[in-house]
Amino acid sequence: MSRSILSEDLSQKISHLEEEIRKIPYHKGTEHHIGRLKARLAKLKGKEKQIRKKGGHFGFIPKKEGDATVVLVGPPSVGKSTLLRKLTKAKAEIKPWPFTTLNVIPGMLKYKGAHLQIFDLPGIIRGAAGGKGKGKEVLSAAKVADLLILMVDVKTAKTINNLLKELKEVGLDKLPRLLVINKIDLSKKKPTEEGKIFISAQEERNLDQLKESIWQKLKLIRVYLKPKGKEPDLENPFILKERGIVKEVYQKIFPQGKEIKRIFLWGPSARFPAQQVSLDHPLKDEDILSFN
Repeated sequence: MSRSILSEDLSQKISHLEEEIRKIPYHKGTEHHIGRLKARLAKLKGKEKQIRKKGGHFGFIPKKEGDATVVLVGPPSVGKSTLLRKLTKAKAEIKPWPFTTLNVIPGMLKYKGAHLQIFDLPGIIRGAAGGKGKGKEVLSAAKVADLLILMVDVKTAKTINNLLKELKEVGLDKLPRLLVINKIDLSKKKPTEEGKIFISAQEERNLDQLKESIWQKLKLIRVYLKPKGKEPDLENPFILKERGIVKEVYQKIFPQGKEIKRIFLWGPSARFPAQQVSLDHPLKDEDILSFN
């Protein structure tokens, strides 16, 4: 097994273990299980460190953070780095020639209270899935995505089918995606085509539409917390996946567990204000919860 493949496998295992540990509420009943998971995690990180010392390829294996991860994929020089900078204020190097982005560049977009991690990958060229231009390593980074933004510009729009083919060859064709055409400021015609979003990252045109499309495609919901006797905190929502339940919010607030007598609900999923609900109650966007 090559070091790059081994690195990718280790990185994914480490990421999954870290996520599992975060999700488990800490109390006496789970203490032993969490201890075993942490021991496995330490062992994997030790292997990762050894591979790094031997020159293993970790440059294209990004670590997930935030509420969801979006990955920019497209040919060189279509404006991915410019878009990342405009959306997240990330310090991506912007130059007018290909292959400026040699590593994964991260940024964080805060939208509707959610922290959306965005990765800019090196440009994808024809034959990437077969390894051309370090394509396999680049495409492996996209596997962490909750959403892919397939980005071309008005001059390379016809390459979308080739890009889709490369993604299919490495099993990424099933991931949710948005098709984005950049640099509409260079076109004399007003581009309109169903199923695609037309933007100018440089001139910040249609970026609000893109942000909303990202939100809709990720299928996230906001849940607000109402402390007893106080107004709900509408500035800092809990972000869940669509069809999330009350128990997920409870575990975020009380990771070590706490006895709750009653849970009250207001909002779209409530039949009436201050409805009393169970931990299994399914939530909707902009619901409000109070744990008592």
